[in-house]
Amino acid sequence: MLFGNEKLEGKDRLLALLDPEHEIELDSTFLNYLASAIRAISPSERQLSLDKATEAYEHALDEVLYENGGILLRKAELDALRAQHS
Repeated sequence: MLFGNEKLEGKDRLLALLDPEHEIELDSTFLNYLASAIRAISPSERQLSLDKATEAYEHALDEVLYENGGILLRKAELDALRAQHS
């Protein structure tokens, strides 16, 4: 997915590498904003909804990758366990 935002694109690529089978579902909030953007009448309303969708998608990526036992935390824990048993 191309966003024109290097930070967000990096997180998206990281998720694709860590979850190539797309087993993780991201928060659907961004889809609601995206749908609002599609239905928007004015360009400013459309842009606002697109901005909100991008922000919601980034938040969902952060949550999956980093927060509350996210992928990267679980991977680090697994790597530490493997190192202990080596």
